[in-house]
Amino acid sequence: MGGVVSATQNLAGALAERHDVEIVALRKVRDESYFPLDPRVSVRVLSDLRPHSPVSDLDNPLSEKFPLVYPPNAGAKTPVVSRLAELRLLEYLDTTDADVVVSSSPRNTIVLAQARGDYLKVTQEHSMPAIYAKDIKERLFPAYRSLDVLTALTPEEVEALAQQVPAVAGRLAVMPNCVPASPIRATGTSKVVISAGHLTDNKNHALLIEAFAKVHAVAPDWTLRIYGHGTEKARLRARIEELGLSNSILLMGQTSPVTPEFGKGSVFVLPSKREAFGNVVVEAMAAGLPVVATDADHGPRNILTDGEDGLIVPRGDVDAMADAIRRLVQDDGLRLKMAAAAVRNAERFHERASRERFEAIIEEALARKELPRHATARVDRDGSVHVAVGTLPSSAGRADLVLRKVGAAEEHRFPFSAEGDAVVPWDAGVPHGTWELALATREGDREVALGTDGYGCDTRDLLGVELPRRQGPSLALLLPHRHEDGGLRLRSALRDVHAEVGPVGVDERTITVRAELWGAEPSAGAVVEAVHRRDKSRVLTFPLRDEGDGRVAVDLDCAALVGEHTDADDKEVIWDFSLRPAPGAPRVPLAKLATDVLAPINVFTLPRPVLGGPAPQAAPAPTVLSRVARKSRRALGRNPGPQAQPRARRTELRPYFTAACQFAVKTVRL
Repeated sequence: MGGVVSATQNLAGALAERHDVEIVALRKVRDESYFPLDPRVSVRVLSDLRPHSPVSDLDNPLSEKFPLVYPPNAGAKTPVVSRLAELRLLEYLDTTDADVVVSSSPRNTIVLAQARGDYLKVTQEHSMPAIYAKDIKERLFPAYRSLDVLTALTPEEVEALAQQVPAVAGRLAVMPNCVPASPIRATGTSKVVISAGHLTDNKNHALLIEAFAKVHAVAPDWTLRIYGHGTEKARLRARIEELGLSNSILLMGQTSPVTPEFGKGSVFVLPSKREAFGNVVVEAMAAGLPVVATDADHGPRNILTDGEDGLIVPRGDVDAMADAIRRLVQDDGLRLKMAAAAVRNAERFHERASRERFEAIIEEALARKELPRHATARVDRDGSVHVAVGTLPSSAGRADLVLRKVGAAEEHRFPFSAEGDAVVPWDAGVPHGTWELALATREGDREVALGTDGYGCDTRDLLGVELPRRQGPSLALLLPHRHEDGGLRLRSALRDVHAEVGPVGVDERTITVRAELWGAEPSAGAVVEAVHRRDKSRVLTFPLRDEGDGRVAVDLDCAALVGEHTDADDKEVIWDFSLRPAPGAPRVPLAKLATDVLAPINVFTLPRPVLGGPAPQAAPAPTVLSRVARKSRRALGRNPGPQAQPRARRTELRPYFTAACQFAVKTVRL
């Protein structure tokens, strides 16, 4: 029982007016749904957990096993969704002839993203993904990339999702919950205020009780009815009794459906701290109740028009809520006027409007699905990157290759020809960093992420690109590559001044780093600096040696690096290395970027010297007898004998290239 189930069944019924609709239930535990379901909607049950059912799955041993793909509930001792239901879901997703498959929960979405079917894959977010548990978000956000459509309840939530997962910005749409028209209509003359929802801290009925106590002081003939159950019930009842309002504030318990009860009221109140949408607000409006709601993110402000069909008050403000309720209960004309507006404004969430809104989203997704998603990339001898997707469909019109920086909103566009070819010139000035590639139409602004396969990136000619560049930045190199998720990406290495690391020599005394300095000349006083990764104020300096023809070198004293690893440091200390070509000049990271190797850390491995020598042989651990003997000898003035020597401190030096391709040295206490 909950808003997601209600909204899902309502939308299914609305779509059944013009489509074949099926609800796939992972588990069945009761004979009837809490909410009415349109008889035109069929239901497929993947695991029947009713003991009395003739097709019960309780005897199947897999019904007690945890799933392997579907994320289990954290801390659960028994699975909510079993391995049995998961296997049947995977089979369904592989064999269904549906044109569109819609997920209504983040866990289902994670499974849907891995399905091989060619249908449209849609997820409806009924909550706020930002508040999901970390383990869910770590799997959910990458899964979004495999979906055709992502809907959220409000424009604010769509914007938040676009910021959290920029790669799917072109596939987001606003889809409020579907709430049917009400067969019940309040008269607006009953002196009853109504609220409904789970009795939990977030629903904040405690605030409503305090506010209504102030209303009762000036309108003692009005009653507040709160429908629902939950963990806060005892605390709420105790506060009602403490206020002496047991006859005026009634905890009505759970009622299903609750909508018929709205006909008995004249005002509805939603006091929530957080509300992604608020089906109950629309249900109350449809029943002819003006609504007082807190400005909870982000639902009420996207449903109500403040001052027209209800009143929106700040969250946590008892006085503001009391004033709003008092205003409606004391002004019959205002209350009835807002009630009529509420009925009219609720229509945009009813079946027909919801169906048409969802159909438009699907039609747009189908047009987007015609766009090519597979691409190849080739680097020419100048270093420009040619991206090909094949002939564009006529529906695409003109289209651009979009480069969007990973983790940022920054983007650059390059036009596709009608044959589906685009070029990213080496001198286009694409800023330093990693970029995701997408295809976007200019008309309709449809966008799809581009993927590639193991043969999709031809970088043979990149090794022949002449560096440093003679014009513009000294380092300008584009490296197309396939990300682990199959997406086509581009790493841009762009620097006016660059120090490209060459051979690195390592022994137990010295780490010698040779590099080519591009875009600057070393002068007297040029140095290499090592900056402590965690404490940027700790800097070690080593003289830079000019070897001519733009080549430089530095000798890093291993003992000096080890000596800086103090007792106050953790077991591991990391030093990041840059050079200053002249006193006061900006730091230039020592890096390995002029290469076709995407991750030098895995390729250019270096020896790891250990300083400190072998540990001396320690004396045997003292026993009770040996300690007594030592005390006796000391009492007689004799030499108590040798004690165990502490182990000599040994430190390993690990030179390597970081994920950003910068040269670094890690010292590790052994």
